[in-house]
Amino acid sequence: MLDLLSLQEEKKELQTKINTNPDNPDVPVLRAMLVSTNIQIAATKASQPIQVVDKTRTVKEATRPPYSKLVRLGNGKRYRTRRIVAKKKMDMITSRDFRFIDRVYVKLFNKEEWIVDVASLDRPFDEVMAVRIAPSWDIVPFVDLYYEVRNIRTFKNKVIAKRKNQGHELRYQEGYCPKSLGL
Repeated sequence: MLDLLSLQEEKKELQTKINTNPDNPDVPVLRAMLVSTNIQIAATKASQPIQVVDKTRTVKEATRPPYSKLVRLGNGKRYRTRRIVAKKKMDMITSRDFRFIDRVYVKLFNKEEWIVDVASLDRPFDEVMAVRIAPSWDIVPFVDLYYEVRNIRTFKNKVIAKRKNQGHELRYQEGYCPKSLGL
């Protein structure tokens, strides 16, 4: 490692270069070099021995552990019991709620994307219909896609609900619920 004085001199030089030419395009690189120099200074200080003066006026030398060993270790239980937390029924999207969702993008597990927007479809339908994006532009009842849906997003690309695996339940994301969507 470099000695502490040369690191501090390098730090002063970098600070003067940054302060004298703030419009220089190299300033972000110089700031990154300054941060790494500060880290080297801290590591050098941590590994140097400390002189401790005792009450009897004798000088003891205490060494700190190297910087790499300054890691916090947890003192918790060795074996933790697993807590079973009841999941709220409110955060699941049922097929009944699914019928009333409107103005969304839907992505399926087979990577197809569908749009649900009742207002944009000029045809009168009895059910909410989904339109497939891209090659075929198929129109199917939205309820038929319920078990294949991976996620539901707004037109602003915020995720309303998602399903982790195909067999799992479709769940609302944080901040969304049936009441917030007007269901």
